[in-house]
Amino acid sequence: MANNIAAAWAASTPKKFYDILMLEGGQGTLPASLPFMGACIAAFFGAQAGLHMLDHDVGPAAIFGASCAILLGGLTATMLTLYKQPEKLVQTISALAAIGAAISIMSIVLHFAFAVVLPPPLPTHKLVSFLLFPIAIWNVFAFAWIYRHAAMRTIPAFVLATIYVIVADFILGTIVR
Repeated sequence: MANNIAAAWAASTPKKFYDILMLEGGQGTLPASLPFMGACIAAFFGAQAGLHMLDHDVGPAAIFGASCAILLGGLTATMLTLYKQPEKLVQTISALAAIGAAISIMSIVLHFAFAVVLPPPLPTHKLVSFLLFPIAIWNVFAFAWIYRHAAMRTIPAFVLATIYVIVADFILGTIVR
């Protein structure tokens, strides 16, 4: 019985996402399905909008989530086309969107935890932003890992992941208010 459970977990899609999140596996084992990719993008949109909604209204948060999803898809499609790897597009976008959603959800949970620990008389927003900076670094490494498994070399993968995180978190996050 325990062997069946372990085998089922090892073959499951959540385990594959866990492996990617822990930088141990690639997106090549994920389903290459457009509905699956759409669900991952929807989760990414919702998580990004939810994260932005902690400090902003619903409208700007929705615009931010949509902008992040479009940026993620556009950058990935452009780079995979340049690297002549369009067959990896669906799995790569699925992995990026799902991992981005998971990291955003973790940021939301940690944001609430830090907000409880650091009450309002303190500069809570600045302290939380400082304390959650390692999450942005993890996001860069996770995205670079996924891009690396999409046939990109290491340096371009890190550059692309860094560009995405800087544009999404720091530029779009500031512009969309």
